[in-house]
Amino acid sequence: MTIIYSNTGAGLETPDLREMIEAEMARQGIGFGELAQRSSINRGIFSATFNRNPPKPLSIRQVDLMTEALGQPEGWLYDLFALECFEGGGGHWKRIKSFMVRCVDLDREDLIESVLSRLMEEPSHTVEVFELAENLFEEGRRKASIPFYRCVAENEIKQHSERLAVSQYKWFRARLGSDLQLNREAALQYAPFRRRVPENYQLDGLLQLANISFNLHQWEDVIGYADELHALMKAMMANRQHLAGIKSRRPAEPLRTERHLVVYYGQSYLLKGNALEWLGRFEESLAYIDGYEDLGWFPELDETGWREVEKFKLFAEANRYNLYILMGHTACLPDYVRFLDRHPQEWLPSLLTIMGAANRYQFDVDAVLDHFDRRLHDLSDSLASPGSAYYQPTFNRDRQAHLCYELAVYHAYKGRSDTAIDYALQSLTYALPSSNHSLAITCMAWFEQFREQASQGQLAIYQDLMKGVIGHAQIPEASTGHWSAGGRSPAWNV
Repeated sequence: MTIIYSNTGAGLETPDLREMIEAEMARQGIGFGELAQRSSINRGIFSATFNRNPPKPLSIRQVDLMTEALGQPEGWLYDLFALECFEGGGGHWKRIKSFMVRCVDLDREDLIESVLSRLMEEPSHTVEVFELAENLFEEGRRKASIPFYRCVAENEIKQHSERLAVSQYKWFRARLGSDLQLNREAALQYAPFRRRVPENYQLDGLLQLANISFNLHQWEDVIGYADELHALMKAMMANRQHLAGIKSRRPAEPLRTERHLVVYYGQSYLLKGNALEWLGRFEESLAYIDGYEDLGWFPELDETGWREVEKFKLFAEANRYNLYILMGHTACLPDYVRFLDRHPQEWLPSLLTIMGAANRYQFDVDAVLDHFDRRLHDLSDSLASPGSAYYQPTFNRDRQAHLCYELAVYHAYKGRSDTAIDYALQSLTYALPSSNHSLAITCMAWFEQFREQASQGQLAIYQDLMKGVIGHAQIPEASTGHWSAGGRSPAWNV
C-alpha cells in the first residue's frame, strides 16, 4: 500500500512534484514554453505554478497533460500529487475528489486507501466520501465504490445514521460475486443493518441475503429472510392502499427498486417453498406454490410486471413437477420431459431434481439421459445457453457442479464406473472455483472410493485439481447440507 508521508518528517526528504517535472524537462532538454505548447496548458498557468511563491496548486488534469507531454506513463506523479493535496494540513475536497476519480480510472486502490486514511483525520469528510461512493455506484462502477463505502462504514461517527446503514448495504452489493464464501462474509457483515436502510434497499437486500443463503444451503436462513420479505411487502402494500384511499392525497410516488414489486411478493413464497423442498417437507412446499402461481391480480402491473408474472407461472408448473418427482411419483416423468422441451431454460435445475430423485428412489432414468444427451455433452457451455439469463450465473455454476455429482452417483449405481468418475471430476472442476468446499470434499471422498477403477488420464486430471487446491488459500469452514435435488433458484438474473 502507498503511504503518504509528510514533507516535514525528521530527516526524510520527499521529492517535490514540481522538482520532478523540472528534472524531467531538463533531462529532455525542453523549456516551459515548449512544454506549454505540447500540453496545451496556458503559459500564465505555468508561471503561476512554477514561479509564484507560494506556487499555484496543480490540478490532476494539468498533471495528466504534462505527464503525456513528457512521454511518461499514466499516473507517473500521482504519489507526489497525493502528498501535495495535504500540504499545510487538511485537503481541498474538490481537488481530492478529482484525483480519486482518476485513481479509480487507473485502478490505483493503494492511493485511494492512503488518501482516504489521511482524509479521515477530519471525520466530517465522510459526507463527501459517501456522495462520491453513491455517484460511482449509480454509474455502475460498483467494485470501484467499495473502498469509499468501506471508509464511511468504518468512520461514520453517528452509529445509527442512515448514511452508515446505506454504506453497509452498497458495500455489500458491490462485493457480491461468484465466490460463495466471500458472498457469505459480505452477507454476515450486512445482515445486522438490513432493517435500518430505506424500504427499497430493504427489499433488494433481503432478496440478496436469501439468494446467498440458498447457494450456501442454509435453508432455515432462507425461510427467515422469506418471512421478513413477505411481512415487509404486506406492510408496504397495506400502506400504499391506505394512502390511495385518501382522496385529497396525491398519488403515491412509485418506489425505486431494482425489480418490479411483484417480484418481491412472489419471491417471498417461492423462497420459502424452495427451502421447504430442500428440507424434504414436500407437502408444505406444494402449498406455497399457490402463493406465486397466478399473480395477475397484483396492483400496478406494467409490461415488466406482467413478464415477471409469467415467469412465476412457469416456475410454479416446473416446481409442481419437481415435487411430484421428489415424492416418488414417476408416472409424471414423461410429461415433465415434454415440459422441458417446451421450456429449455428449465432443463438444468429440472434434470438436477430428476437425478436427485432417481438416486433417492433408485429408479431408471436412462431414457431421460438419452433424451438430454446433447445438453449433457455441452454441459460446460450451459451458462451461455438460450434462456439461462433467467438465473444468476452463480446459481447455474452451483447446479452444474451438483448435477455432475448426481450423475456420478447414478452411473456408479448402474455399474458405469468410467462415466461416473468423469462426472465426479467435472463436478469437482465446477465446485472448486466457486469455493463450494462442502461439495468439493464430497467429490474428493467419492473419487478416493473409486480410485482403483480410474484410468491414468482420470488420475492425472485429479492430481492437477489437487495441486490447485494445495496452491489455494486455506479452506474456510464450509456450509453443511447435501444437494440432492433441483428446484428453481430464488431469483433470476439481474
